[in-house]
Parts: sequence; C-alpha cells; structure tokens
Amino acid sequence: MFKKSLKFFLNFIILLSIIYFTLKIDNQYLALPYKLIIIITSISLLVFAYIFSKKQSISRLLYVIYILCFVVIVSFFILLKLNIISLFSSVSSLKEYILSTKEKGVLVYILIQIAQVVILPIPAAVICIVGSLIYGPLMGGIYCSIGVLIGSFISFYIGRTCGYRIVSWIVGKNNCDKYSSMILKRGSFFLSIAFLLPMFPDDILCLIAGITNMSLLSFSWVTILVRPIGVVCMSFFGSGQLIPFTGWGVYVWLVILVITTSFVFIIYKYQEPLQNFILGKFLNKSKTRESNK
Repeated sequence: MFKKSLKFFLNFIILLSIIYFTLKIDNQYLALPYKLIIIITSISLLVFAYIFSKKQSISRLLYVIYILCFVVIVSFFILLKLNIISLFSSVSSLKEYILSTKEKGVLVYILIQIAQVVILPIPAAVICIVGSLIYGPLMGGIYCSIGVLIGSFISFYIGRTCGYRIVSWIVGKNNCDKYSSMILKRGSFFLSIAFLLPMFPDDILCLIAGITNMSLLSFSWVTILVRPIGVVCMSFFGSGQLIPFTGWGVYVWLVILVITTSFVFIIYKYQEPLQNFILGKFLNKSKTRESNK
C-alpha cells in the first residue's frame, strides 16, 4: 500500500512538473497548441499506464515514454533559461561562449560535443569548426573526437538498455528496421562504411547498433578507428589552414561550395537509392569472395 501511494505521489509530482515547465516555455519556442498537445499526451500516458498496470510490458513502455517527456521538457526549459540553445545559432556565438569559460573551455567544448551526438539536433560540423578555430585543427580535432566517441558509446548504451521499442520511437520505425537489418547482416563492415560516408546518419546508427546483436568490442573498435577520420578532416578544412578564406582560397571555396551544395542536394534527393547502390556493390563483392573460397 505504501509503495503504491509513493508511486502515485511521484507520478503526480512529475505530471505537475511537466505541466509547469511546458507552460513556462516562451511561446516563440513552443506555441500554445503544442503545449496543450504535450500536456494532454502526458496525462493520457499516465492514465493509460495505470489502466494497463496488469499488463506489465505495456505499462512499462507507457511509463518510459512518460518519463522521457518529463526529461525532454525540463532539459529544454533549462537550456532556454541558460541561453544555451541560442549559442548554436552561429559559429561566432558558440565560439564566444566557449572562450568565456576560460580554463574550463576544453571540458565545456567536449561536453557540448557529447550532447550533440546524444540529444542536440544541430549539425556536428558547427561544433567541429568552432573547435578548430579555438584550439587549432589538430587539438580541435582531438577534443571533438573525444566528445564524439564518448557520445557514440552513450548512444550505444542507451540503445542496449532501452531496447527496440524506445529506439524505434526515437528514430522512427522505418529507420530503425532498415539500419538494424543492415547491421545484423554485415555488422562492423557496414558500420565502418556508414561512418565514412556522409549519406548515413552516424549518431542514429550508434543508437540502433545498441539494439542489435553487435558486441561492445566490435562496436568499440569500429567507432574508435573510423569516426575520428571525418572529424579530423572537418577540423583541418574548417580551420582555413589548408585552404585559406582569403585571396585564392575564396575562389577555391566557391567551387567547393557549389560542389558540396550539389552533392548535398543529390544525397538528399537520392539518399535511399545511393545507400542501396553502395551496399549492393559491397555485398556483391563480399559474396563473390566467399563463393571463390
């Protein structure tokens, strides 16, 4: 009886917190209709969790989603109050913030990079370029790689702990099924190729890898060896040391910009066919080698 009363009290406090923090978020970041949707959804999750209390699997899933709502809303509110979200609006604002932390700058930078991999929906290139501008391409690349690697292992652990239902809810069922199937078939081979090519979502793949049968050892060596390659490349090119942002470098960057824009457009429009083509080529080659043996 005491446990049930305590559970009810805690859930009631969490629900009040969700309602309070949701309503406190500025309307420019979260409009009133969306606030009402969040509040109604949270109440519904809690009610249905109690209704299906005898069915543990359903009740547990509803509770997990309910707690995730609480964590996301509170985290978003804190980030807004600390003015952290606005920091990612530009490279210069993020750079100024990290420099303002002085001797703690490296730690703050690594923590921001970890958060980017795990929860923040911002481009990794922004943080990578900021690191190269502050610490130079070499040390910036190293610090950025440390954050990326730690974030990758956290995502893998989240996937392994939460399981298929939660991961498919976070990344979408189609993405979850498609990439988990690829990892199950080709394992570390597919993950290595995906980490190197820009048309694959690296951070999402770390999360999905956690729900597959891939061992921590296999995930570790692929992640540690391959993921820093792209980070270091971004650091050196983003710093302007290889190709300067003045003089002749301006023309080179214009050409790169045109090529990159075209490349991104092609990837965006033909992402799935390109993925299937690349994977098909590698899979066919590996099958040919296996048959020759």
